[in-house]
Order: sequence, then structure tokens, then C-alpha cells
Amino acid sequence: MSFTYDLATDIGEIRLDLGDTVSGTGVKPDGTNLSDEEIQLLLTREDDIVGRAVAAACEVLARMYARFSDYSFGPKRESMAQSEQYAKRAAELRVQYGGGGGANRKAVAGGIIKVDGYNAGLDYATDAVSLSGRSEYASIAQYLD
Repeated sequence: MSFTYDLATDIGEIRLDLGDTVSGTGVKPDGTNLSDEEIQLLLTREDDIVGRAVAAACEVLARMYARFSDYSFGPKRESMAQSEQYAKRAAELRVQYGGGGGANRKAVAGGIIKVDGYNAGLDYATDAVSLSGRSEYASIAQYLD
């Protein structure tokens, strides 16, 4: 995994906005940097819009920091404030730049359709709804083929 910091590139701009500008002193919970490849993946997912990629990186960092719980040991106390700060910043950037799903994401739909005498307009023979067993519900997945 590589690390570059060049403000003439989108990756460099993203690093600047994240504060991930010094190799070996990164923004991840373990002190490492986001790799160029990780940032490029986020940039691609966000349709090459830098502000949206920064939001996506903040979302990733919020999830990374969220794995750590609050604890106290004597006078020392650590909390999930870092996770909350990244999540808040991501939300602000999403309001400003949009995104959060991007055209490169896959959507999954699901639900339940109740099959009974009140479902006017359904052709049970061609829609392949089966009422096997005692259930009167059919999965919507049958209709997504």
C-alpha cells in the first residue's frame, strides 16, 4: 500500500482535508495512514468528486473508531468522541456535496407481499406466487426476476 501527498492530485486534496498528510502519522485508530489505494477506491465510488470522497473517508474512519468503547483507567479517560467527530463531519459534507451511495453501489430491495383475495390486479398464474404450506405471504424476491 502506498502513501503520496501531492496537492496537485485529488488524493492529496483528500489527505489535506482529512489531516492525513504525514507518512507514518496517520488518521486511522492505529496511527497508520489511509493508503492511496483506499482513497482512490472512495474517490471512484463517489464519482470522482473530492468533497464526496472526503465524506466517505470520514464515514470509514467513524466506523473504524466506533470499534473502540469508552474506558477509564485512573485519571486517563478515552471515549468514542473521535468516531462521533468523523460521523458529524461526514454528515456535514454529505449535506454540502451529496452522495452516500453513488452510481457504483449495488442496491438491494426486499419486502413482503401479502397474497389474499384483496390483491386486485395480480395474476397469480403468471406471477408465480405460491401459497405452499399455511403462509399467506410471498417473498417480493419472486417479482424481481
